[in-house]
Amino acid sequence: MNTSFALKLSRSAALGSVIFFCALPGAQADRLADNLAAMEAQSPINITTNNTTFVKDLDPLLFTLNSDTQLKVINNGSPNEFATAARANVVDPGAGSVTIGPDTYRLSQFHFHTPAEHLENGYKFPMEMHLVFSDAKDNLLVVGRWVEEGAFNEALNPIFSNLPHSVTDTLTVDHFNLNALIPDNLNSFRYDGSLTTPPFSEGVKWVDLAEPLEMSAAQINAYSSLFPDGDSREVQDLNGRPIFTDVPGFATVVPEPETYAMLLAGLCLISVIARRRLVNPAFMNSAA
Repeated sequence: MNTSFALKLSRSAALGSVIFFCALPGAQADRLADNLAAMEAQSPINITTNNTTFVKDLDPLLFTLNSDTQLKVINNGSPNEFATAARANVVDPGAGSVTIGPDTYRLSQFHFHTPAEHLENGYKFPMEMHLVFSDAKDNLLVVGRWVEEGAFNEALNPIFSNLPHSVTDTLTVDHFNLNALIPDNLNSFRYDGSLTTPPFSEGVKWVDLAEPLEMSAAQINAYSSLFPDGDSREVQDLNGRPIFTDVPGFATVVPEPETYAMLLAGLCLISVIARRRLVNPAFMNSAA
């Protein structure tokens, strides 16, 4: 990653945080600061190979998403007390859901942050998408997906070609395919965290999809140019929280089952060779 670009992103995120807190009324800012001082499970975080545990059989993500639904896209302004710039509200409450284990969550909205909030081994993507779900008891689950520069995203074009430029604007998208937001490969990173916007409430379940979403440079710039100071929160301390993943080869905390199998096969082979050598000392010479 270009060093100067990374430095610019870091400065933008820090500046956004400063402006964001300064924009709050004094008493509200003090209250929020006091609450944050007692919180230890905040988001976003840096997901690394060293702090992530591989679990082969994580509960599968079962998405049920409407291929033709209406969105109301609003601009909250950024940074401010909401700190999410463009939010697409799902008009039909039954248009999208995800089931994980025994729990089902309904999709209420999705929005974007620039630059990305979560890091992958210290790398900051230019954007990140958050799909916000809630269950019947209003417990929150957020499915995050990094956005990388690549091919033009036709599915998101109705939003990004007409982004609301002010808080008084609302963009209506009559026909949107929610399935376009989710990759075929659902490998992910999972941990317990918080909202990344005030009041930064904890108890939020996070699922960060490993496969990035592609958007063109023009689409990414259309969004980031509206919010030059960014609308992302800086990385928070992990404080010993576990992160689980089913991404093969990513985590080093626990070797994957395949690694154990290869190790066992290797040990068996060594054992066979050792036994043959004991029985027939000439075996090694003949094997060479």
